[in-house]
Amino acid sequence: MTVLEMLKNDPDNPNLYREAGEALLKEDRVDEAIALFSKGLILNPFDAAMRYRRGRKYIGRKDYGVAASDLKLAAMLDPENWRNWYYQGVACYLGGMFELARIAQERCLTLIKKHDPKSIPASVDWNWMILMRLGRRDEAQAVLDNVYPGMEAEDGDYLARTLLYKGYYSPDNFVEDRMKEIQNADRARSYELMLSYGLANWLHYQGKDEQAVPLLKKLAESPDNRNLFAVSQASQDLTALGVPFNDPTR
Repeated sequence: MTVLEMLKNDPDNPNLYREAGEALLKEDRVDEAIALFSKGLILNPFDAAMRYRRGRKYIGRKDYGVAASDLKLAAMLDPENWRNWYYQGVACYLGGMFELARIAQERCLTLIKKHDPKSIPASVDWNWMILMRLGRRDEAQAVLDNVYPGMEAEDGDYLARTLLYKGYYSPDNFVEDRMKEIQNADRARSYELMLSYGLANWLHYQGKDEQAVPLLKKLAESPDNRNLFAVSQASQDLTALGVPFNDPTR
């Protein structure tokens, strides 16, 4: 019996809504999964895992306020789970709530150091971006002390980006050279996009928009990976700069 069949027989069991929603996510049936999570949260609004799952999917929908509120509650219910803080920070950043993003990612980095050191570069990257957006450049530079060449990292693109910010890598041929080092071929395209955004964002903060803008336009006009952070943020950055671009979804 599948979990969806079990749910039909036991429609008042909130755990089954969570499990069924997670099963649907594996089939990329996101809208149906969100609907099930929402029903499950009516029965148990304090299910941290279900809040987390729904919050992450609302980020993909670009509904950042709802995503942040779900992930904030998830973090309050399960404060030792760094992912609740991490994605709360992501949602707040994308929604323009930069001070809230800073608080969430600062807490995330503290937890990651204790529980999942391989994920340090990812949180360092977000902390850097948030602090730069807030104009706190000295603090942004200081957070880079947490990364170094050769460290074990879950996401090589985040490590490469933070080492660029730190000055270890040259911006010249940055994306091309780092792509030669990729170890997960299944992520090649998203890896390329993430590296490109990291470079474009760094160039912007160096006052080199003449180099940053063409990279941002290439990202914003990408026909694929439309829900990837790098693509979404490039679109937002261009809009903030007043630079027109062609959205392939319109």
